[in-house]
Amino acid sequence: MKNINSQFAYETHQLMEGADVRLSFSGEFSPDLITVLLSMAKSNIGDKLVMKKVYNVMIECLENLTKHSLKIEGDQFPAIFLLGKDDEYYFLATGNKIASNEVNELETKLIKVNSLNKKELMLWYNEILTSETSSSFKGGAGLGIIDMALKSGNRFEYNFNKIDNYHSFFTLKVKVGQK
Repeated sequence: MKNINSQFAYETHQLMEGADVRLSFSGEFSPDLITVLLSMAKSNIGDKLVMKKVYNVMIECLENLTKHSLKIEGDQFPAIFLLGKDDEYYFLATGNKIASNEVNELETKLIKVNSLNKKELMLWYNEILTSETSSSFKGGAGLGIIDMALKSGNRFEYNFNKIDNYHSFFTLKVKVGQK
């Protein structure tokens, strides 16, 4: 067992306060937990229009964590979710383990999403929906990623950290404007 510094709670609190984190959870995500997190998020965001956007993006983020987090035996913290706020945006940040052989395909989708404008995203979304092969892809061929980009109206920030030869940790930050 690791020896945790007695300052751990204080340091974590300071880090979260500095980033204005309103809600966080690390562990295994389930449908019941998602319901609780969504309910808690509603009480943290005042403006109804902004709340609707944040809520919709949050649903997709949390569903992605339940569907795509790699579960490694004995791992108590397979994923993390954060809801925070800065001067301009609410941000939703997720992190989860994935198989390293999935990194290239996911990064290709993220690069494409970040390169398209709203009209192009809508065309791509509709193209996937009408494609005969879309149902053969895991998780709907990336519809959730496109949906989050459309609803947030902002480019994604993301990173892949190599854990070992077979596993990587994927982080995603989605910003939603406060206005």
